[in-house]
Amino acid sequence: GGPTSEQPPAIPPPREAAADPRPDERRARAAAPVPARAAGGRNGGGGGGGDRSSSRGARRGVPPRGSRPGHGHGAVWILVLVAAVAGLGWFGTRAMRDDGGGDASGGGPVATTASPVIGRVTFPEGLRREDIARIIGDKTDVSPKEYLDLTAAGPEGQRLSGAPGPRSLEGFLFPATYDLTKGMTARQLVDAQLKAYSDNVAGIDYSYARSKKLTRYDVLIIASLIEREVQVPAERQLVAGVIYNRLRSGMRLDIDATVQYAVGSWKSELTQSDLEDDSPYNTRRFKGLPPGPICNPGLDSINAAGHPKGDYLFYVARNDGTGRHYFARTDAEFQVFIARSRANAGG
Repeated sequence: GGPTSEQPPAIPPPREAAADPRPDERRARAAAPVPARAAGGRNGGGGGGGDRSSSRGARRGVPPRGSRPGHGHGAVWILVLVAAVAGLGWFGTRAMRDDGGGDASGGGPVATTASPVIGRVTFPEGLRREDIARIIGDKTDVSPKEYLDLTAAGPEGQRLSGAPGPRSLEGFLFPATYDLTKGMTARQLVDAQLKAYSDNVAGIDYSYARSKKLTRYDVLIIASLIEREVQVPAERQLVAGVIYNRLRSGMRLDIDATVQYAVGSWKSELTQSDLEDDSPYNTRRFKGLPPGPICNPGLDSINAAGHPKGDYLFYVARNDGTGRHYFARTDAEFQVFIARSRANAGG
């Protein structure tokens, strides 16, 4: 069960994305944890644990009043003072290291104070890399070009996905609210998003997906489909169930959001030319999952992707203003719901 199409190592990238026409429909959930320091990164991105660096240092010892040394013992008191200063300096440095001031490799101490937070930026669920880069360009001093370069297809995405060829970081750029620090780099922001992803998915049970021969990356891909398709939280697991059931049955997924990703636009109306696009992301043409996530999903969608429900094979938007879908088990039932959906839309 759970077939996924075999993909060649080199995956043609989707077209450059246009702006998401529905930014106000997607908001980062309040439950999403806020990284304590977005600047604390890996691979030279600011030094892990830098936000806990100690600002304590040695204080110079000064003799109290009334105890100043006499002339005959001046040399002795000078030696005592030198020893005291040296001892306190050693103690302060030691305390700084013990308080988490060392770098991620356990070497020498880093800067004794963390960079001050100068603002925050929120990335809602369901955005692709290009959408996030636009927010970065509008609301931060971080370079959007550098952000896109760092998150493009490469060995880091391949390592995280376990895929046979280069992959972008799409899907791993966790949606949440992040602290902005003075002088923050694109590398530090990317590292903060990757860490937030890792921290959030640590508690997810992937055992059911594994039983269907699906990998964690497959679950992330499914989560990205759910994030773009579902507006009502109660439907997440039902849509996940439809995807699992169609994969098991060898049916195309026929998910319009994959076509939107392939043509580089979240436009609501797709043309016949769009539907015939030869991108491997186009599930209207090709069976199995697309070769990678089509957006960066939130924790609820990732969790739903690992815990599908229902025996449905079809769904269609109700078009009644509720944001909900009709779910069907047979094609005949599906056709009835399609007619109802069109009637609801006034068609």
